[in-house]
Amino acid sequence: MRPRQEANRDSVAVLHNPCSKIGVWALDCPQLRFHDSVSSLLRPLEAWCPDGSFTELSRTESALQAMSPRTAVARGLAELASQQAQQAGWAAFDAGFNDAAHRLFAYGKQAAREAGDRALEANALVHIAYATNDRDAADVADAACDALGTSAPPKAVALLESRRAWSRARDGAARALDMARDALQSATGSDPESSWYSWIDHNELDIMTGRVWSVLREPGRATPPLVRALDGYPAHWARDRALYLSWLADACLDAGDPAIATADTALDLATTVASARPLIRIREVAQRCVGMGVAAGTELLTRTTAARAPIPAAL
Repeated sequence: MRPRQEANRDSVAVLHNPCSKIGVWALDCPQLRFHDSVSSLLRPLEAWCPDGSFTELSRTESALQAMSPRTAVARGLAELASQQAQQAGWAAFDAGFNDAAHRLFAYGKQAAREAGDRALEANALVHIAYATNDRDAADVADAACDALGTSAPPKAVALLESRRAWSRARDGAARALDMARDALQSATGSDPESSWYSWIDHNELDIMTGRVWSVLREPGRATPPLVRALDGYPAHWARDRALYLSWLADACLDAGDPAIATADTALDLATTVASARPLIRIREVAQRCVGMGVAAGTELLTRTTAARAPIPAAL
């Protein structure tokens, strides 16, 4: 599974412990360990996605339970648990299991705090803002990113700023995109790297840039980076191509260009991958086509409404 690539509400009762909150998200809890209930959260996810992502988190949490949190080994395991939880949360969110994803992101945030990794904690907060579209959560993510200063690795800054641009697509996106690109330009081969941000490159930043400008209805700024990035994506990355073609179709609509063919290609790809998000996006594009009176828009909406991704309806 690519690193960038949402479960029973009662199964993670520890996340409902009284603590300081912003919106609905626990953001300042004491040591958060949920070994007794992590299995009930992860077991159905493991059955859906048996690639080891969720099993490894359970094992890491088991190891954490057996040692003092003040040791260097425990801090290293907490960092690993945070990365695993955020990756698992992203996989769950991408499949549409939002409840599980939100709790995994919250766990990842607290594990990063226990590890003392401010950049990784900021990443978890950005994930929460990204997944919830909650303005208060976005404010907290902003503050976490701002607090990093200049000490964070450039690629980590690039990833965080690109995701902040998305959560701030209505205000402040251009500045965040500029900061992301500047940080990526400054990265060198000698910079420390961690797996949660090492994959970010100019191609990935082009995707986020195009998506942001597509949302802002600026097709002239959205289309070039999307086309450039998609040209570099291999054909077998069907999920990514389907999702990002949907933003390109939106940009085509805003430019007055044909969008049906692009949306059709995205739809064909979306029905082959275990991800809910591409179909959701293509349905939104189809609804826009109908609303704008685009020829064949109604037929596209009918097809997208009937289409199903190969994922279970529930865990």
